[in-house]
Amino acid sequence: MREDSQLAELRGQLAAQSEQIAAQQRRIDELEVKVAAVASRAEPKTVVIQAPAQPAAAAAATKPAVPAKDPRPHLKTVKLSPRMPRHDFNPVERAPRIPSTIALRDPDEQALASLDDVPVDAFIRAEVEADHSFASAVRELNDGQLASAEADLLAFVQKYPRHNAADNALYLAGLIRQNRGDCESAVPLFDRVPREYPAGDSVAPALLEKGRCLRMQQHAEEARRTLSRLLAEHPQAVEVTTARQILQSLEESQSGRP
Repeated sequence: MREDSQLAELRGQLAAQSEQIAAQQRRIDELEVKVAAVASRAEPKTVVIQAPAQPAAAAAATKPAVPAKDPRPHLKTVKLSPRMPRHDFNPVERAPRIPSTIALRDPDEQALASLDDVPVDAFIRAEVEADHSFASAVRELNDGQLASAEADLLAFVQKYPRHNAADNALYLAGLIRQNRGDCESAVPLFDRVPREYPAGDSVAPALLEKGRCLRMQQHAEEARRTLSRLLAEHPQAVEVTTARQILQSLEESQSGRP
C-alpha cells in the first residue's frame, strides 16, 4: 500500500509536467514537418518585385493641371464600318476537345527510393531524435517503469545537455529516487537543476523537493534555507504554498509546539 501511495503521489507531481509534455509533442510534430519540407524537391519560385508605390505628393505633381473651366468638347464625325457578316454557327462546337480520361500508373520505385537519400539538416535531425528520446522516457515514467525511466532520463541529459527539456529530465529523475526513499542520491540531482539550468522551468519544483528531502533527512536548517530561497527567488511559483507549509511545520517542530 505504501508503494501504491508513493506512486500516486509521484503521478500527482507529474501532472504539473503534462502541459510541457504536450507542448513538447507539438514541437516534435513541427520538427517532423520541417524535416519533410527539407526533403521535398520544390521548384524554385519566381519572385516578383513590385515597384514601390509612388508617393502621393509626387503623384499629384505629375498629374496635368486641370483647367478651371472645361471647354466644350469638339464634335467629330464618326464613320461607321459596314456590318460584319454573320456566321450561323455555335463557336462552342468548334472548340478543341479536351481528353476526359487520365492514364494511371504505379509510382516509380526508384523515384520513391531516391527520396530517402535526400540529405536532411543534421541539426534538425538531432532535435527530432532528442524530442523523441525525452518523450519515450516520460512515457515509461507514466507507465510505472521507474527504473528504465530513470536510466533513460539521465542518459538523455548526458547526451543532450543543452536541450530545453534537460532540466525537466533531471527533476523527474530526482523524483523517482525520492519516491523510492533514496533522498541521499536525489538531492544532488535537484541541486543540478538551478546550478546548470537557472532559467529552466523546473528550478522551483526542484528546490521544493530538495527541501522536502532535507526535512526527511532531519536537516532542518538546510531545508529552511532551501525553502526560503524558493520563496525569495520564485514568489509567483505554484510551489510557494507548499513551501510555506513545510516552513511552518519546521518552525513548529523547533519551538516544540504540536
